[in-house]
Amino acid sequence: MHRYDFLVVGGGPIGCRVAYKLAAAGHQVAVLEKNSSVGGPVCCTGIVSRECISRFGIPPGLILKEFRSAIFYPPSAESLRVERPDMQAAVLDRGGYNAFMAREAQDQGADYFMAHRVTSVQAEPDRVVVTTENRGTSLIFEARAAVLATGFSSRLPEQAGFGRPKRRAVGAQVEVRALTIEEVEVYLGNDIAPGFFGWAVPTGNSNALVGLLTEHEADKHLAKLVSVLESRGKISCLAGKPSYRGVTLSAPKKTYYARIILAGDAAGQVKPLTGGGIYFGLLCADMAASVLHAAMGASDFSSAYLSSYQKEWKKVLGGELCLGAWASRLYGRLGDRSIDRAADAARKRGMADRLSVSSGIGFDWHGSAILQIVRELLRRRYKPLNKVPSDNSEEVESNGR
Repeated sequence: MHRYDFLVVGGGPIGCRVAYKLAAAGHQVAVLEKNSSVGGPVCCTGIVSRECISRFGIPPGLILKEFRSAIFYPPSAESLRVERPDMQAAVLDRGGYNAFMAREAQDQGADYFMAHRVTSVQAEPDRVVVTTENRGTSLIFEARAAVLATGFSSRLPEQAGFGRPKRRAVGAQVEVRALTIEEVEVYLGNDIAPGFFGWAVPTGNSNALVGLLTEHEADKHLAKLVSVLESRGKISCLAGKPSYRGVTLSAPKKTYYARIILAGDAAGQVKPLTGGGIYFGLLCADMAASVLHAAMGASDFSSAYLSSYQKEWKKVLGGELCLGAWASRLYGRLGDRSIDRAADAARKRGMADRLSVSSGIGFDWHGSAILQIVRELLRRRYKPLNKVPSDNSEEVESNGR
């Protein structure tokens, strides 16, 4: 029997951050990770904002390439480029970042149990009991509370009573040899990524990450995107094997119960427009650790006490996630001709230039950009938008889904 103050299930950046904060506060913490290491390949582009890098002290050595511009390719229309005067984002060595986060937590005293697949999480009146399987042997861990930072694929949140996310997507990505990719490239259109988008992100040393989000047939759509980039002379060949991962795009009704908290992808703390979850997840990891630290001091791990966690993170992120989800649903209803018309309108009205100089728009905080774009594109057809319209108020071309 292994006893701790807190158990963290999942050794990704979010789980490691929770463990780091709790261990730094003087608590005994164990991280249970199903994989044999935390520094292996990850199906994640690893783009984070300048704000994230600064706030969470990401070392320069983990930054592969910095960006201050992005170019958008509609299905048939001319491309649209947005550029800021300063660096806005960077792509990280994701495997190296995972390992760095784990070392930080271990330096504060957190214990890591690798290759421990959690098979059950049970909240009891005075403790939480977690059962793991390691090389055919079952082990039992006990703690005052547990954090499930398990990402998308785990069924543990569902087994613990949190349910399954209502909206999901699949991310597909492959490393390629790049010939002419110098900045972030975004590919729009239902032939490439129905309802979402594709990307090509240079990582240095003539390599790039090519990937997309979609709901169905991610492998076929990824192959199509690779073929398109090859035909345009942007890439020469694959430099690795494709990888896939699920992405949670909606939060469960509750992200806490007595003695159990969800964090990161498992809690739906992910940008609905892009599927990016590192920065929002790290912010919520700090909130989770703070609430659990206070709960330890109060000797109260009830659902009522832990509810402050959800109140806090929704106060910070709720508006962004709601607006992003609305914009994502709206975009998902657009056909290719509507996307092309929107891109043409944006170009003619100089929207890219205005977005480039707007001080109220950031890489992570999409709300201001969404509202500005919608108002610009719809101002000639609708009354001024004082609030986000309902789903049935848009006259858009259906893509047949």
